[in-house]
Amino acid sequence: MSTTTTPQSGEFCWNELMTPDTKKAQAFYTELLGWTSQDHDMGDMTYTMFMSGDKRMGGMFQTPKDKVDQIPPHWMSYISVEDVEETLEKAKALGADVIVPVTTVANKGRFIVITGPTGAPIAFWQCIQEDPKDESTNIY
Repeated sequence: MSTTTTPQSGEFCWNELMTPDTKKAQAFYTELLGWTSQDHDMGDMTYTMFMSGDKRMGGMFQTPKDKVDQIPPHWMSYISVEDVEETLEKAKALGADVIVPVTTVANKGRFIVITGPTGAPIAFWQCIQEDPKDESTNIY
């Protein structure tokens, strides 16, 4: 069973790597940090969960083939919020640009990706699952 905690609104809650070479990245991070990894078939993609013991450290997925020239490999941090739509509207009013609009992830949650007024990308996550400590549906 994984150790989980529910982050408070405003706390960083997840880290995710997007890369065109997931096998190379998986080998690098597991060897460098002693993490283990678990691949999950998501239908149209494979999502890799990095673990340290029973603690989830972050996730990874492959950059879509048609976006490799447009999106460099990167780690994305997610901040927990109570209402992702409200956060999006407030961010836009403060000068943010929308990179990924409100997107629902199965029965887990909803997220957005924006760039702030300085151009730095950041993601926001709203948990919508009934039991955020249920490891079968928890990303934290």
